Amino acid sequence: MRIRRYETVFILEPDIEESRRKETLERLETIIQKGGGILVKRDDWGIRKLAYDIGRFSKGHYFLYDFAGPSLAVSEVERHLRMFEVVLRFLTVKKEDQVSLEAMEKVRAEEQEKEEARRMALQQRREAEAPPVKVEEAATKVDVEEEEEEEEEEQEEVKGEGDEESTDAEEEEGEDLE
Repeated sequence: MRIRRYETVFILEPDIEESRRKETLERLETIIQKGGGILVKRDDWGIRKLAYDIGRFSKGHYFLYDFAGPSLAVSEVERHLRMFEVVLRFLTVKKEDQVSLEAMEKVRAEEQEKEEARRMALQQRREAEAPPVKVEEAATKVDVEEEEEEEEEEQEEVKGEGDEESTDAEEEEGEDLE
């Protein structure tokens, strides 16, 4: 049995639930493994605008599966992609004609290391971009909020005093009239 390397790109509906999308992806991975293949890389390209509308959709969620396996595994993957209602389009391309499963295991390990390094770099970049919150700034924010509350209370008191003065003035006017 000849093991070949394939790449499948497929587009899912953009508005499906997270759980349904995960279920679809897991089923495809299971099909590859049961067919005697190895999933080398799964790449989520995200939601992108389609070149033309497919049904009622102008956007789609793109995925790329890079895997190695016999041709029967590919035909089974494509059969399931046709059956899934959430799949808008798919395309499978043969990358290499003859590969060994051991070599693909090494490639998969390298891909996982690259992905982990990319995630760590992205996380570090996000942390570097986010301004650190200083304790002094946090205390200043609390002080500002307390001052605002005190000002509101003073304004309410002033309004209350103004009401009392007007009643006193009214009483004096009433006495003058008598």
